[in-house]
Amino acid sequence: MFPKEAEIVVIGGGVVGSATAYFLAQAGKKVVLVDKGYKAGEASAANAAFVWSITRKPGIDIRLAIHSFSIHRQLQDELDKDFEYVHNGGLLVIDDEGQFPFVEAHLDARAEDGYPLEMIDAKQVFELEPHLNRERILGAVFCADDGTTNPIFLVISLNLQAQKLGAKIFHHTEVQGIEVQGGKVKGVITDKGTIRTETVVNAAGSWGCFIGEMVGLKVPITPFQLAMLVTEQLPPCISHPIMGASYMVEEDTGKTGGLGCGLIISQQAAGNLLIGASWRDAGYDKRMIQEEIELMASVNVQGMPMLKNIRVIRSYANFFPHTQDDLPILGKVDGLEGFIMACGHNGHGIGMGPGSGKIIQELICTGETSIPLDELSLSRF
Repeated sequence: MFPKEAEIVVIGGGVVGSATAYFLAQAGKKVVLVDKGYKAGEASAANAAFVWSITRKPGIDIRLAIHSFSIHRQLQDELDKDFEYVHNGGLLVIDDEGQFPFVEAHLDARAEDGYPLEMIDAKQVFELEPHLNRERILGAVFCADDGTTNPIFLVISLNLQAQKLGAKIFHHTEVQGIEVQGGKVKGVITDKGTIRTETVVNAAGSWGCFIGEMVGLKVPITPFQLAMLVTEQLPPCISHPIMGASYMVEEDTGKTGGLGCGLIISQQAAGNLLIGASWRDAGYDKRMIQEEIELMASVNVQGMPMLKNIRVIRSYANFFPHTQDDLPILGKVDGLEGFIMACGHNGHGIGMGPGSGKIIQELICTGETSIPLDELSLSRF
């Protein structure tokens, strides 16, 4: 039966929303999660599956990532279903001399902030990943904290455990409006009925801007397409998530209408390789173009020649919710009591989602958070 009231309604069933609902249920709150699609139906099912910190910038960015990694490990002990989280280190590989100044400047800034990274030479790289191109790779940055997960299993695991704790979860349920009276949230109107509540969490990812419009807010989140390729199942051959340093140097490519692409490789527990990634401004259009498929294949074969003879069985694309400063929007909204933002993770929702969910639970239940949210408020825009 569809609920008529709840303490908290979470809008959005991806990793961020699912983690929020789980931690709220764990804290004894009567929480309802609604999502317009199916489980992990959007960006949480179509991404690189990285739990990644190497390219996170000094300050609040890296602090959020490291905090969330601790929550990933906590969830390994708490959730009944295995979500294939592996954290044996990640590699940012350098294949062009021109990349060194960018990488070194990043390492200096991280070290100054108290989050140092390790630079390794080409010999050490090939000891870790022998299939990388020995004629191209010049070195890499290694981070022992980084890893991969199965984001679909993570969402399912969070949902199952939240339901065991009393949370109610409704997929294929579209939010059509939010009732506000006297500057306070009073209810969420869906196509299945209205839920009376005084607290709403906007965890709708790239659609968070539309939820904001329902309460008169301009939420500066836009969709940015990310595309990946999936190979046939293979015996274990890739031990770490691998990203090309060109991603760091050229990550703004595509944000002005072009097509960006960087080396991305990891192997899932089932044996499939996830390779990519391309990114471009395509609005809310998930369709891939032939150019990006061919570019991803070319870039990855250059980085790892053994891929040339591996069959690609499918491709996928979705959107990461982009904000102007590449940081999420988390926290309460000035002048609108009971409306809380939890979206805009800029392609790092899988890595940062569990930590963000925990932070939102702390905010609602205690008013205090493990990570200060001042720099992440909607008011910064």
